[in-house]
Amino acid sequence: MSSFVETLYQANKQNDRIPPENEGQARACSLPEIASLVELSLIGSMTREEAVLAVDPYSIDAIIRESDSFSHDSKDPDAPELLLEWSDRLRSLTIFAEDVAYPPERADPMSGLSGLMLLREDSWLGSGHLKEIFEEWAMQYAADRHEAHHPSIVLRERLLYRWKGHMERMLHHLDEGVLSVALVSGADIRGKYPENAAYLADLRDIQLEALFRASLACYRQGMEHRLEILVSNPADMEEWTYLHELIERVAEETLCHQRRAVAYSIGALIGMDVDLELAADLARCAKLLVLNCSGMSHPEHPWTRANLRRMEALAGCIRNASRHIPLRASGLQNAADLSAIYAMGVDEISVLSGALPVFRLASAQWELQTEANAGKRYSCDGCRIYIK
Repeated sequence: MSSFVETLYQANKQNDRIPPENEGQARACSLPEIASLVELSLIGSMTREEAVLAVDPYSIDAIIRESDSFSHDSKDPDAPELLLEWSDRLRSLTIFAEDVAYPPERADPMSGLSGLMLLREDSWLGSGHLKEIFEEWAMQYAADRHEAHHPSIVLRERLLYRWKGHMERMLHHLDEGVLSVALVSGADIRGKYPENAAYLADLRDIQLEALFRASLACYRQGMEHRLEILVSNPADMEEWTYLHELIERVAEETLCHQRRAVAYSIGALIGMDVDLELAADLARCAKLLVLNCSGMSHPEHPWTRANLRRMEALAGCIRNASRHIPLRASGLQNAADLSAIYAMGVDEISVLSGALPVFRLASAQWELQTEANAGKRYSCDGCRIYIK
């Protein structure tokens, strides 16, 4: 038995549960140590909760990469994934993957997750595998074309067909989870392509039709998904109403009598600088609100106090307007921000694919530790005591 396991095993025999952040607590940060934890749990020498608490969350991603290089081994490579599966069962926080690579790099990156979020379709159109088709279609709306013209149906169908294939591939990869897609806003492509109302309206129409057709195709193959369509940064309630009606119209025209086959809801993606009154109005109308935290989240340090105060004010305003609306924080990069996420009552988070293992493990540890701390405030007789 390694010195790490000996230390950990003795500590757990003496104490029911020791928080991993306490001084002197051994923490697993290598593949052999993770394998030892899993083995101890499987033979009943320690609980799964103790095993999850004893792992260094910031090392788990490197450990998974290391285990991938030993894929021929039948034991060690499975240990990190098994530990993450245990952590998934122990946490209540809903976690989504955000903007995974296309085509997906791994066969099973969605394990333990509730779904996938595609929030940057604007930038993906200008750089992804549809770039050439998209640019050819977009040039029909160029400002230097003074003659009257009608957009090519052939180009529209080509873009629609390829976009549908992209969405269908993502849905297959998702395997009956939730796919959340932000409507193109034109924010990332206005500098490169003409700022034309007809252009943006047609592009949104193609995006929505591709999404609904892809979901319907998957339904016919026996897969059932739930779609979330997000209106990106509406300027006011008038814009929200207009885009909400656009989504409903395209759904009706595309799905017709099969509309019940595709389950979807309409929400809003808002930035941290959104007006509080508008956020409250959206909370009363939308089925979901997603707070875009990408501008304030940093992989090296937690949120600043100013960002925390802004986040608290925004979350409080939304909760006052609609107590039960699902509230999701997107663009998170640092697991140190989880304490603020839990304190503000955020139900769900979305994380960039590279940080998913860290957040899956750290959120389970946070909830286990919170539960343990709450239990210390009560005696066996049910009388409340306070430990200083």
